[in-house]
Amino acid sequence: MTFKFDPARRLLIAMSCIGALTGLAAPAYAQATKPADLGVVSLGWTKTTAATSVILGEKLAPKYGLKIESVVFNNAVDISTAMVSGQIEVGLLTSAHLIRAVETDLDFVQLAGNSRGNVTIIASTKLGLAPGDWKGLKEANQKKKLRIASSRGSINELLSIATFAKFGLDANKDFELTNIAAFAQHAQALRSGEFDLVFSTEPNGTQMVDEGIGVLFSKTDMTDAGSLHTVFAVKRDWLAKNGAKAKALLSALKEATDWLNADPARTAAEAAKSFPLKTETLQSSLKLNRWDLRLAVPETQALARIAAEQKFAGKDVSAQVPAAMDNSILKDIGVQ
Repeated sequence: MTFKFDPARRLLIAMSCIGALTGLAAPAYAQATKPADLGVVSLGWTKTTAATSVILGEKLAPKYGLKIESVVFNNAVDISTAMVSGQIEVGLLTSAHLIRAVETDLDFVQLAGNSRGNVTIIASTKLGLAPGDWKGLKEANQKKKLRIASSRGSINELLSIATFAKFGLDANKDFELTNIAAFAQHAQALRSGEFDLVFSTEPNGTQMVDEGIGVLFSKTDMTDAGSLHTVFAVKRDWLAKNGAKAKALLSALKEATDWLNADPARTAAEAAKSFPLKTETLQSSLKLNRWDLRLAVPETQALARIAAEQKFAGKDVSAQVPAAMDNSILKDIGVQ
C-alpha cells in the first residue's frame, strides 16, 4: 500500500514542531536573561511633577536588576550637599546646579536630562495683567515697586530674571526680589498680598492660577537656554566604579520617560497617585512639562553664559560644561 504525504499535513506537523521547540526554549531563555542583582542606588529628588519619572522609574528598576532608594529633599542645594557628603549617589538637580558644580570644581557628571519646562512667572490677579503684558507690568512697577517671591539660586529664578531682561527689565534692581526658599510657601506669599509676582515651579504655579490668586504671566523658554529644567547627575568617581548601576538606572528611566510621554491622560492618572490635586489642575500642570533624557549641551552652555551675565556665577564656565556631561550610557541604551 502506497502512503501519500499530504503537503498541507506536512506543513501542519512542521508548525507543531516549531511550536513545541519554542515552548521548550522559552523557560531557558527567560532564565538566561534574568538581570543580575546590582543592589541599591540612592537617588535624591524634590517633590515636583518633574520627578514623576523618578517615581515610575523606581517601580521599573527591579526589571533591570536595580533597586532605587528614594530620598526626598526640599531643594536642589540640599541634594548637591548630600551628593558631596556621600549621603546619596544620584541627584535630580537642575541645570543651574550643574553649572554651579562646574564653577566650584565639584566633580559632578550629568548622565541624562529629565524634564523640560515647569518654570513659570505668576502675577497676582490684583495687578489686573493679561498674560504676556510686559508693557502693563512696567507701568504697574512705575506706580509701585513690585515685590517678587523667589527661591534664590534656583533655575526658576535664573530663567525668570533672564526672561525679564529680554523685555528690558532688571528683576534685581527694578523690583524688590525676596528669597522664599521653599516653593510650597510661594502660594501663601501671593495669597497674603505681600507679593505681586512669583518665580515658580510646577505644580505650584498652576495651583496658584487655579486658586484664582494668580495668572500665568509668562513661561521662561524664550532665552537661548530654552526650556531646561532638571537633570540626573552623579559624582565622577562613583560613575567610574558603578557603570552597570548607572546603565540599569538610565534604562529604567528611559522606559519611564517613554511611557510618560506616550499618553497624557494615562500620565496624569499615574501622577495623581503622588500629587493629590484636582484632575484639571494636575493636567494643566503636566502640560507645562515634558520628559527628555538628552543632555542638551548647547542650551546648558547658553545657561552658563546667562548665569555669568546675571551674576549667578562668578565666571562663564560654558566652555567647561561639555566635560561635565557623559553621553555614553544614553547612546548605549538607544537615546540619541
